[in-house]
Amino acid sequence: MLQQEPHAVLPEATQDELARQEYMFHLGKFCQREVNTGLRASYENRALPEYVAAHGREPADRHQVRKAMEGQLYYQLSSSMQRTTQEMLWNSVDETIQRQLPELIDKAARVSADAPGSLTLDPDFQMPKYIAGNDHHAMPGGYSGDLMPGDVTAGALYDRGGFIYTQGLFGARMDGIGKAAVRFIRERFPDLEPTRILEMGCTAGGQTIALHDAWPDAKTHGIDVGAAVLRYARARAASWGKPVHFSQQSAEHTRFADASFDLVTCLATLHETSRSAVPNIFAEAYRLLAPGGLFVLSELPPYEGATPFEVFSRDWDTLNNNEPFWGAVHELDLCQLMREAGFPADTVFETFAAGVASANALDTDVPVENKKFVGSTRGGGQSWFAGARKL
Repeated sequence: MLQQEPHAVLPEATQDELARQEYMFHLGKFCQREVNTGLRASYENRALPEYVAAHGREPADRHQVRKAMEGQLYYQLSSSMQRTTQEMLWNSVDETIQRQLPELIDKAARVSADAPGSLTLDPDFQMPKYIAGNDHHAMPGGYSGDLMPGDVTAGALYDRGGFIYTQGLFGARMDGIGKAAVRFIRERFPDLEPTRILEMGCTAGGQTIALHDAWPDAKTHGIDVGAAVLRYARARAASWGKPVHFSQQSAEHTRFADASFDLVTCLATLHETSRSAVPNIFAEAYRLLAPGGLFVLSELPPYEGATPFEVFSRDWDTLNNNEPFWGAVHELDLCQLMREAGFPADTVFETFAAGVASANALDTDVPVENKKFVGSTRGGGQSWFAGARKL
């Protein structure tokens, strides 16, 4: 098991807690690589023939495939195992956090006190309903949880729990998505040397630090909606001496002035928002960019071109993992929405590039082949990028 790099506010597990977390790490891998891979055989040998016999044709889309699979015992078993494993994973980490929460809060305050960078919270911030009303990927409290003054639980859960959830594919610093984006940007836009960078939806700050490390002379900002994730992100960055600026803002409407940034990123964040939020986020990115500035987003690839069974497999999170916008965002024409936000049509792009694990130089440490048949790839395979440039 790849070890997560320690920092000032990473929860310190006892031997028993660590054993439980490592067990969840390997149980999750077993479910994905050994159990879920049997779904195709269950579909082709049982569900598909039964559906054809009843309807005289094959399923036309993921919804019809799901109807065909819901009665299959193998699908019920695999889904139950995956969801239960997910909940057990978060509990194994939360146990460690709550045991030492007062100490973590104190550490976060002390390490952040005089460190370079900044943290700005908004006591009057109105949490978007699509965040406040949902615990995304079944993480207790989601991104908006704030248990007590100075709380850092949500950030610690995301950081440690996310490392286990992604099975180390995001790297020892949980910065693989950011490193993949940096690699893509440098290869595709070698002329871009940003001096002002914004990450929309920074959570625990892993990707924000990757952006800072790529362009250390730039002034780098990370925004998110949750106070607890931002306190944690600030302390995490401060403990490594990273002068990143974090603030509590919605990506739909920020407090930054027009043309404030040369690079705006939105990395694996859109699927946690809503259909009405996406156009606002794109319009805000356009407003915030200076002429020549670049907007880059990463997501799981659109469903277009995949077979109904493949789409059904990738859509598992929508109904089973507290990701209500998962399926819908992968059906949106994001490039068209960027054009509608004001980006010149000839600058809009979508493409595949190096995946998180390979971009993070983990090919020899972590198996990166995407063998996950249900839900997200969690870092394996290739990354999908889209974006545009403001002329």
